[in-house]
Amino acid sequence: MIPRDYQRAAVDAAHNRTAENGNTMLVLPTGAGKTAIAGFYVGEQAERDRNAKVLVLQHTDELIEQNRSAMGHISGLNTSVVKAEQDCWDGRVVFGSVQTLARVNRREAMPTISHLIIDECHRAAATSYQSVIEHVRGLNPKAKLLGLSATPGRGDGQSLRKTFSNVGYHLRIGTLIARGLLVRPRTYTIDLGVEDELSGINSTAGDFDMRQADKVLNRTVLNETVVEHWKDKAADRRTIFFCSTVAHAEAVAEAFRADGVSAETITGDMAAGARADLISRFDRGEVQVLANCMVLTEGFDSQPVGCIGILRPMLHKGTFIQSVGRGLRRVDPERYPGMIKTDCIVLDFAGAAMRHGSLEQDIGLEDEDTPTGAQPWKTCPSCEAELPLGASICDFCGHIFTRDTGEKRLLTAFEMTEIDLLDRSPFSWVALHEDEQALMASGFQGWAGVFHDGTLWYALGRPKGKAIRTLAVGTRVQALAAADDFLRETETSNASAKSKRWLNDPATLRQIELLTRAGFEISGMDFGLSKYAANCHLNFRWNRAGIRSAVMRDLARNAA
Repeated sequence: MIPRDYQRAAVDAAHNRTAENGNTMLVLPTGAGKTAIAGFYVGEQAERDRNAKVLVLQHTDELIEQNRSAMGHISGLNTSVVKAEQDCWDGRVVFGSVQTLARVNRREAMPTISHLIIDECHRAAATSYQSVIEHVRGLNPKAKLLGLSATPGRGDGQSLRKTFSNVGYHLRIGTLIARGLLVRPRTYTIDLGVEDELSGINSTAGDFDMRQADKVLNRTVLNETVVEHWKDKAADRRTIFFCSTVAHAEAVAEAFRADGVSAETITGDMAAGARADLISRFDRGEVQVLANCMVLTEGFDSQPVGCIGILRPMLHKGTFIQSVGRGLRRVDPERYPGMIKTDCIVLDFAGAAMRHGSLEQDIGLEDEDTPTGAQPWKTCPSCEAELPLGASICDFCGHIFTRDTGEKRLLTAFEMTEIDLLDRSPFSWVALHEDEQALMASGFQGWAGVFHDGTLWYALGRPKGKAIRTLAVGTRVQALAAADDFLRETETSNASAKSKRWLNDPATLRQIELLTRAGFEISGMDFGLSKYAANCHLNFRWNRAGIRSAVMRDLARNAA
């Protein structure tokens, strides 16, 4: 597997900063592949130190299983689990439940840990996490600590500075959107006529007082107005509403049901089985609207979500990003055949986008490279944490760094092309026709391509010896991102380097002969065809019927 370029940079930062400081925190948004980054880091640390023993700490059974499967596969190391009735420390990588290890008796068998990784590390200030961290450091004061989080800023006032001294890498969510790895948000700020009342709400315990917010927003006439705006802008989309209280969520769901829309309320008090069943029904389309009170901000990744409704004020930008992020996942066309998702509508009824700025404003080019010889870190003047030079806000204390607006250039619709993505790809993409409506790239374990039907782009991939798969349907950049990811998963860095060397080798006589037989017209320019480009053209012609069949099949599904 080949990491994306920013994943490689994050892994390198993890190595360097933990070696220098003993700890670091990586801040990457949902969809960035934090688990993959941890897997690469663990595997490479194990190669450097044969005695490395890693403990991965997480707070849910679902995360334990997800992390174990992904990190075990990427690192190639044997794994074990410590949670509930399981108590096995034999693996090179041990996946532990914080609830289990917070108990003194469950830590008695813990061996010396060389590397402690905390998933969703914004929770690390809690007493349960601190007890595990202190025990690990008690056994090994030199243990390296790596934290991963999408939104490390805590709303309860507890700082992570007790645990982490620095942020090793920070990736903006806008970067993933611009590269097609997440779909684009389209934000509508809608005035319900209560702006003055919302501005008078007090803050308490690190957030706005939701009881006051409920009194302002939870009114029958407003809930009915919310339904009308939703019907106008997102009636065909599965939607999540973030409400101020459980009572507010129930009232919103009832307003939708009264208008004939399938809607349910999901709460933190629901039994795990009942909640999982409701989410499954939502995924299948049996429920179109889910109303909740901050239950679905973390650990919920339903790809069909096409609209996010904000019905509560949000004091912290991290809360806003978490909420909107629930709707930015791309759709797997094989899992959800016929579903097209190129963007996510955000209906903001509570002024969160006015306070924090819509995520569209965060879709920009990455900060310019650090000048040669410059220190790539800066110190927060408020909490003295070390941060990447390009940071605009401190992930620990929220300090905002003033910046010249000229430093950041927003991408226009025309600038959001695949150019940057192709430049960063470890593979070369060959245009099969002059109109560039079809592109392919080849590896040793398969090929991938993107094809335009006149309206949408289709990303297809074929692993060696297997059938053609539909990877994505959407915009050109989304299709290219999915196709590039497919090749990264199937190939190795050595394979991509070798295939790129073929660009300097002319096509063989055998390739020219096969291309001619397949109907490829050799022009004067084509005598300069490289071995790699010839391979892509041959793959296209040998698979043309299958490609056409896959696109037509998906086209029919999408039309239905």
